[in-house]
Amino acid sequence: MSESDTSTQPVQDPDQDMLVGSPAERAAEKTYGLSEIPPEELPLLPGELTAHPSPVQYVIIAMILVVVTAVEVGVSYLEGDIPDGLIIVLLLGMGLFKFVVVASYYMHLKTDRPLFRRLFIMGGVAAVTLYAIVLTTLHFWSNTG
Repeated sequence: MSESDTSTQPVQDPDQDMLVGSPAERAAEKTYGLSEIPPEELPLLPGELTAHPSPVQYVIIAMILVVVTAVEVGVSYLEGDIPDGLIIVLLLGMGLFKFVVVASYYMHLKTDRPLFRRLFIMGGVAAVTLYAIVLTTLHFWSNTG
């Protein structure tokens, strides 16, 4: 075999033979990720009303949560510059915002049936009510003795 014969043949990467799947499957994986099904064509799971957010949307939500957390840290350093009551209200408001965002997107309450959302809210209200009753009772009984 002459040197000119080897130069016309395409050079094949030996690692390509070790990859799982056919070349068409690997190309689909590069296009759509781990699944060959485009995200907009994925079937909904039982109980879902809308499709889940895309990975990019999850990253955007995470960045929003990071920014709100940074603002919370900044507000905590304003102690003495603004009234303590305002700091408490701001921190509780931002904490509630983050809770709602995490429950809506990462716990999938936004995409599931309203029944799941109602059960989650009822459980939260029941927990807060029980917590308030116990704190009130403990405070009441501690002052009478």
